[in-house]
Amino acid sequence: MSEQGGDPVVWRVHPSLMGRAGVLWTLVVLSVGGAWLAWLVGPTETRAVHAAVATGIIAALSLIWWLVLLRPRVELRDEVVVIVNPLATHRVRREDIVAVSDGLYGAEFHRKDGFKIHAVALGDATAGIRGGRLVEVRKALAL
Repeated sequence: MSEQGGDPVVWRVHPSLMGRAGVLWTLVVLSVGGAWLAWLVGPTETRAVHAAVATGIIAALSLIWWLVLLRPRVELRDEVVVIVNPLATHRVRREDIVAVSDGLYGAEFHRKDGFKIHAVALGDATAGIRGGRLVEVRKALAL
């Protein structure tokens, strides 16, 4: 990160988890396309119901994918750390962070006042960030 207001350092959900989710999403989209194609070939009430249910499933899966995989991130800016979790966004001044540890669902940012903020985006595909991501975050925060 540059000293004069450069681009923030951003961490997102682990790439291997994103790849697996992308494959699953692609399979569901293909099944929805197949259901609608079957209805176009032979329009029956049963096939229409199957296609509608498949469309609802892809809509729900897309919402969950966005909330759990695409939205979460951790941004290190010059003076603030922005932690975006599926349902909440936290902004913490860098000087208020005293430690970063490994948690069950990702990193835990420990604040001076004793509270912890979980960062879901820093979790590994196997739960926890026991690898290099924790070291990267500590190094970037100079902890």
